[in-house]
Amino acid sequence: MKSGYDQFFMKAKENSSQPELKAKPSKYTHMVSQKRSEKKKNKKSFPIMPIFSFAACILAVFLLIEKFDDIESYISKIEIGLGTAQAETSSAASTETTKTEVKPTAEGSAEAPVATVGEAKDDNADYLFKLAERKKELDTREEELNKKSAEIVKQKLDIEAKLKQLEESREKISGMLKERITSDSGKVDNLVQVYSNMKPNQAAKVFETMDEDLVIEILGRMKKKNAADILNLVKIEKAQKFSERYAGYRTPASASETAESTETQQKP
Repeated sequence: MKSGYDQFFMKAKENSSQPELKAKPSKYTHMVSQKRSEKKKNKKSFPIMPIFSFAACILAVFLLIEKFDDIESYISKIEIGLGTAQAETSSAASTETTKTEVKPTAEGSAEAPVATVGEAKDDNADYLFKLAERKKELDTREEELNKKSAEIVKQKLDIEAKLKQLEESREKISGMLKERITSDSGKVDNLVQVYSNMKPNQAAKVFETMDEDLVIEILGRMKKKNAADILNLVKIEKAQKFSERYAGYRTPASASETAESTETQQKP
């Protein structure tokens, strides 16, 4: 006898061995699946594109605020370029019209001269030529002045060198004169001693033929008694001259001439 478990497994085996019947889809299940697909289509997706566009707008506004100065300068440059282009086109158009247009004049009267662009260019060229000539003249003058200033500086240096040489020579001459004076004074002192020791009549004869300056120098250094003894024995004319020269008195030229004339007349 078979147990209940054996019968259950036998039935399951039989059921599995039988061909399965395909279940036909019912009309209700088709409607349910169609509604589900419609719900999926109608279901709204997450709004990514609007958020992305909003973020892009905010970024653009931020960049515009940061680069406002650069953008403004760029726009001004564009406006200036457009203005210059318009001015050039308008000037070109005006020149063309001035070239082509001719003013109507009355019959029998001469036509008024019209200023053209060529004449304006000629005027500008003449003006520039005159400026260039003036610049050349100024440059030549500047060169001449520079040469003259250089010559003046050179002459100044030469004069300074010559003055230095003259100063050196003057000092040298003054030194030599001092030496000569000292030596001469020594010689004069020796002569003073000699003539002081001589007899007065012999010294008087020598003084009459000696140079007056030297005689005055010797008499000035001699003792007064010796000088007086010698002058007493000198001729009257010579004694007068020696006395005047010794006192620093000079006779006028007319008096000296008359004295010389009288001396010549007195001579046989």
